[in-house]
Amino acid sequence: MEENQNPVYKNKDYGQSRELLYSYENDGQYKKTVGFHGEPDRIILQQAWDLFGERIEDARKRVKAGKVSPVVYYMEKNLLDPMNLGMIAGISLWRVKWHFRPVVFNRLQEKTLQKYAKAFNITIDQLKNIE
Repeated sequence: MEENQNPVYKNKDYGQSRELLYSYENDGQYKKTVGFHGEPDRIILQQAWDLFGERIEDARKRVKAGKVSPVVYYMEKNLLDPMNLGMIAGISLWRVKWHFRPVVFNRLQEKTLQKYAKAFNITIDQLKNIE
């Protein structure tokens, strides 16, 4: 890669996160440069966050429609998957997936709800009633 093909943004307006970039100099040696994330990185990150926002909104609508339990919404909101949620909450994977059903969620014991609330860092009332 030629030196001019790897732009380095020295302006902090592009973000606070610096990154280490490698490029070739004209004599074939590596050159290390430190710069801030640039416009392409900002666009990619914004697209990713937009996708997460869509998934969270979709989960909220499905909870409001009664298709899934609030566990799904908070799982999406905290960027978790069922396996990681189970590990954090101390609940097996198949039970986490079973609790995605609204009928099952409504019958959960206080102890299990407390595990979910602690995993999501919210109260049990917030878990039962999404905004």
